[in-house]
Amino acid sequence: MTPPSGASNSSDPSDILAERIRALSAEFASSLKGSVEELRRAWTDLARNPGSGGDATGLSLIQDIAHSLAGTGKSLGFPRVSQTAAPIDSLFRLILENKTPLTDEEIDQIDLLISDLERAVDIPGEQVVLEGVHAPYDAGSGHSVFHVLLFGDLDPNSDALSALKDVGYDIIQVEGRTPPLPVAAGEPTVLLASVYEVPDAEKWLKLNQLDEDVPIAAIGDHGGFSERLDAVRKGASDFMVTPLDREDVFARMSAVEERLTGAPLRVVITEDDQTLAQFYQLTLEHAGMHARIVSDPKTLLNELAGMAADIILMDLYLGSCTGLELAQMVRQFPAYTTVPILFLSTESRISLQLEARHLGADDFLVKPLKPSQLVSAVTSRAHRYRDLKKLTDRDSLTGLLNHTNILRALEREISAAARTKTSVVMAMVDIDHFKNVNDTYGHAVGDQVLLRVTHMLRNRLRRVDHVGRYGGEEFAVVMPNTDIETATVILEELRETCAAMVHETEDGSFSVTFSAGVASFPEVKTGADLNGVADTRLYAAKHGGRNRIVTADS
Repeated sequence: MTPPSGASNSSDPSDILAERIRALSAEFASSLKGSVEELRRAWTDLARNPGSGGDATGLSLIQDIAHSLAGTGKSLGFPRVSQTAAPIDSLFRLILENKTPLTDEEIDQIDLLISDLERAVDIPGEQVVLEGVHAPYDAGSGHSVFHVLLFGDLDPNSDALSALKDVGYDIIQVEGRTPPLPVAAGEPTVLLASVYEVPDAEKWLKLNQLDEDVPIAAIGDHGGFSERLDAVRKGASDFMVTPLDREDVFARMSAVEERLTGAPLRVVITEDDQTLAQFYQLTLEHAGMHARIVSDPKTLLNELAGMAADIILMDLYLGSCTGLELAQMVRQFPAYTTVPILFLSTESRISLQLEARHLGADDFLVKPLKPSQLVSAVTSRAHRYRDLKKLTDRDSLTGLLNHTNILRALEREISAAARTKTSVVMAMVDIDHFKNVNDTYGHAVGDQVLLRVTHMLRNRLRRVDHVGRYGGEEFAVVMPNTDIETATVILEELRETCAAMVHETEDGSFSVTFSAGVASFPEVKTGADLNGVADTRLYAAKHGGRNRIVTADS
């Protein structure tokens, strides 16, 4: 069997993914002939004694090999192998389930099917198509600037859009602008356009090679059914009504920003075929997700306990148990009752797919899968799960993690840091004299201040950092894999940015500052103690004059 040809020395993420999948394909190709020969030997032994129904071990071996080939072949460039192995997989599964003796007709049929598979082994492999699988923009260790493109006659100086600019959004008027544009493909970006100009905006994005990455938010006059339907049909993914409301724009841009720049989706892959599991992992990690392989079903619950999974991928047949049985065990734990379970299998029987959904599966995808199909299915379901979790895990005003969940995030990061021998920083941040803001300008203005500080923190911190509303005007920031010196530099920049922001009201303008206390693991050993030390240092910053950061005990 000849693997797909081609090699690359490029550092481009897509080229790296292609090279890694070629290596997996070559590994699969090198073992393919031996796997089919093993299947043939097992069948020859069984066919000598057809009257007994065959030895269960031999039947299981044939079905396991065929199942692996059917699920993996096409994904790694051998579609004919998948096509010829799939009917063998299905037939032997039925034989094992029914436990009836093989008939002469079945023996002849199986012999023909295995011969077809043997011929498929000699067909050269094809190049794996990676179209539709995009690597996310990597801002490195610094923060990523979120671009808001204004198409048409939208006023960048309007109240709502000026407020976005104040907290670090990059507002760019683009009508008539031709390449080069100061936005690279993949950088977190959203485009705002009148609902009537959405088609022209799409053409403009395509001209600038941004059409794969940039969502469009349409802006309409009244937001009625017909106007919203028109926007959807033209390709818009969101809708806002004029005049733009500052709070609504903040909330919508925040939601888009979190999708594009938030913490990577976390995927658990429960698959006992190592080659196929690695294929899934490579594809999903290239698309910006964190993927962990669980090859032994007995360890899945332990793995879930150490990883706040956004979705579980699960094969239907796992050797020591079925995926249906494993899904039922997962659903016994309250923490996992809503985590999406996506079955991936060669099984095409509708009755079994319906049973899987009844027992806890959220969807069922038939293998083999193209990389783009896998990424699309995982992304849509995992993001929907995160959106639903926001209703219970997030603060209703700011959209940040609530008190309970920021502390859970801290415990998870400390647990991971203990394993990897890295550091974690926690900062407690409190807006100075916030009561005066509420008393002087009203609680509505106070809420706007909280929102602007929220978006400043989100916009200036990394994707892997966690930000929570600890209570009132107090925020908690958890920064994994960061030492206290680096964190202090970042927090000082944030403090200066906060102090420079001007908040405009009908009763005049004002600015606010914040104070912060900072502590780090492993210098402080537990999450509770880390929280306590950071809080004590925040208290010291307050009593030391405010508008400052304290990183050590006095």
